[in-house]
Amino acid sequence: MSASPPRRYVLDRQVRRSAQGQLLTGGTPGRMVRLSSAGSTALDRILAGSPPPGAEALNKRLRETGMLHPLASSAVTGSVSFVIPVRNGGESLPRVIEEARRWGEVLVVDDGSSDGSPQRAREAGARLLTNRGAPGPAGARNTGLAAARTAHVAFLDADCRCPTEWAGPLAALLDEDPELAVAAPRVRSARGASAIARYEASGSPLDMGADPGLVGPGRRIGFLPAAALLVRREALLELGGFDEALRFGEDVDLIWRAVGAGWSVRYCPEVEVIHRPRASVTALARQRFAYGSSAARLDRRHPGAVAPLHLNAHTAGVWLAAARLGAAGATIAIAISVVTAASRGNDRAARLALASLTLRAHLDADRKLARAVVRDWLPLTALAALLSPRARRLALLAFVIDAAASASAAGVAAPHPAHLALRGLDNLAYGAGLWKGAFEARSARALLPRFRSRSRRR
Repeated sequence: MSASPPRRYVLDRQVRRSAQGQLLTGGTPGRMVRLSSAGSTALDRILAGSPPPGAEALNKRLRETGMLHPLASSAVTGSVSFVIPVRNGGESLPRVIEEARRWGEVLVVDDGSSDGSPQRAREAGARLLTNRGAPGPAGARNTGLAAARTAHVAFLDADCRCPTEWAGPLAALLDEDPELAVAAPRVRSARGASAIARYEASGSPLDMGADPGLVGPGRRIGFLPAAALLVRREALLELGGFDEALRFGEDVDLIWRAVGAGWSVRYCPEVEVIHRPRASVTALARQRFAYGSSAARLDRRHPGAVAPLHLNAHTAGVWLAAARLGAAGATIAIAISVVTAASRGNDRAARLALASLTLRAHLDADRKLARAVVRDWLPLTALAALLSPRARRLALLAFVIDAAASASAAGVAAPHPAHLALRGLDNLAYGAGLWKGAFEARSARALLPRFRSRSRRR
């Protein structure tokens, strides 16, 4: 049997390397790392696929800081079981079963279907189970997890397609990293001619984007959807599986519990699964509303993790200057922050790196603030806009920033009017669910920003 090909690694897209390759800036949270000459050479060899002896400590350090990512490959690994929870899977169910059966046993867990899905599953060659847990996807997935006979289990929704193998390459990552419990592919929305299909191709809440990375609260990728997940079965059983008390947000809760227990979770967009877009505007709004309504319950289990915004003294100062003095005040505050950060560098390369890191952090924070203003805090934004011309201007600015970010994700210079309308509906539905959940929980914590001190990392 031939040896497996060496694991490939890539630097994070936002990492900048300078000073003859010895100075790295980026990661999550942003930081600056200075390598020795030997360390820089070792990194070159890691990226070239031939890591030198003794480079594992550097490799692990850069992976944990979000600067370096392993890529899923076609390496041979053990078998995988596919668990597909189903409630009225429809006529497309046999197709996803047939696709998954190419790579492992398929367990279909019926959750009270009335459209003949159990019969379709049997005829397609799946092992059929009945949900023995609480009604809903969490109970169905736990039933499949308990019945699986392999070390790795792939959860896959019935409205997905997997024309190419995705679980095997992710299982190889889990085999190589004993601390990794969950890995996920990119879940792309299927392209179509309708306005909703075009919108979801770039605005689907299941699509975590094109950049790989570790996952968890405070990271660039905060959570993963369970539409497609590859898990270490032993780890998930240790965690108690999905929380069956949660009808929505059970996947977010699982990821955060895994991270809290010391496991790593990784997003790998180099492998993909295709997901069917919402069939109608009503279905889209209903889905977003449901997602928003889960935030308060998640906050009760993970205090502070669902905060719409994370603030520190620097970003708060910039936004206060913008509110009081407008764009000129914000520009001056950002300039002061960037210059202050650069002054901490002990040479020209370090000063430039710190300035760039600080500026990018402010731009990212501004984008997140705009998102919160037009989505999470939308009722307050609307009320303030009715009462204050300045609030109207700031709300309009937030809308422009959010629309520009949405257009960038869609890969277009300017969003189409239909895209903007659906973006507005998306924000409105999620925000309505968020506020409803907070009201029912008698807690506003899921609506509040979280303040944290800003520390320099070297």
